[in-house]
Amino acid sequence: METKPSLTWLTIMLALILALAPLAAAQEQKAEDTKKEEAQEPEKPEFTVQVDALSQYVFRGVAFSRTAIVLQPSFTASYKGFSANIWGNFDPHERNPFGINSPNRNNPKWNETDFTFSYSRELFKNFTVTGGVIYYALDSNNAPQDSFEVFGGFSYKFPWFEVGYSVYREVSHYPGWYMQWCVARSFDLPFWGASLDLNAGWSAEFSSDKAAFPIPGKNKYYNNLHAGYLQAALNLPLGKYVKVSPKIIYWYALGGDSTRVINNLSWDRQHNHILGGVSIIATF
Repeated sequence: METKPSLTWLTIMLALILALAPLAAAQEQKAEDTKKEEAQEPEKPEFTVQVDALSQYVFRGVAFSRTAIVLQPSFTASYKGFSANIWGNFDPHERNPFGINSPNRNNPKWNETDFTFSYSRELFKNFTVTGGVIYYALDSNNAPQDSFEVFGGFSYKFPWFEVGYSVYREVSHYPGWYMQWCVARSFDLPFWGASLDLNAGWSAEFSSDKAAFPIPGKNKYYNNLHAGYLQAALNLPLGKYVKVSPKIIYWYALGGDSTRVINNLSWDRQHNHILGGVSIIATF
């Protein structure tokens, strides 16, 4: 039986947006004037340490955890457009019903480590291109092979929002294309130096391997609109270098074969997911 997302959480998120957006808009011109007055500092290396505590691990619409909060630490170093990131997922009660060796093993497990290397460049005002690679080191109980992707994309900042497009190509195992479109808006809020980030995205998957995204009851390749998401995050600075960001995210299937495919792959057998949590971010 299909489980619908909680209307209470959606109501809370909508109320938060409606309450804060007018205040944020009033601060927009003031924030822009402040940025123009700030002195231009010499570019230097930047390091970011982040830890996310989330109610569920959902990647591209598919749930890869059940019943427990997951911890996702990461470290990023960037300089002159180049960036290197390492990210991991720790599940204190991993319960993968599709486990290769131990289904539903219900043990604490560090089950994924990702390495991302990228380069970004602003080609002209407000238009930025990005390219890079991602290596996904996956636990052998959850995937028979690791994954390697090459990706590229661009973004453009309009006066009131930013749009972006990215395409990913799996080149190691289970080849296919993943495409994503997104829209983002950030508001400076009139208290505590806080800001509100709103994001929405949609994706499509064009798989060249039937085993990667099996469609129940059909013997064909999965070429379909895939998943969309809505996200709201409130950024609260703690001093100069640290901020705390509570967030809520809603993932949903985009219909067609995507509903059955995401249901079939998700550990909780659902195609819609609401998750929440908090990020602690330190930048130096």
